[in-house]
Amino acid sequence: MVLGRIFMGFALLSTLVGIYNMIQIVNYLSSKGVKINWFLLRLKWFFYMSKYRELTVEETGDVGGFHRGYIISMLCSLVLAIAGAFLLNQ
Repeated sequence: MVLGRIFMGFALLSTLVGIYNMIQIVNYLSSKGVKINWFLLRLKWFFYMSKYRELTVEETGDVGGFHRGYIISMLCSLVLAIAGAFLLNQ
């Protein structure tokens, strides 16, 4: 039971890291002149992610760190939340 709560806590922490990376991606795009539609941000998120990837590859030849950070943190969050929910139900 306690281990499930710990996993859920880490899932929440990982989600917060993903949200931080999301904010940094939007800030980067805004600084490069890309218009951000705040009302439809959740619907257009994958467009913004691909635009960020495209711009960082053009600039540095590599995908930006916030892109990797977002993907990794959200995948970790998903795995930890599933494991935590499984452990809480036992």
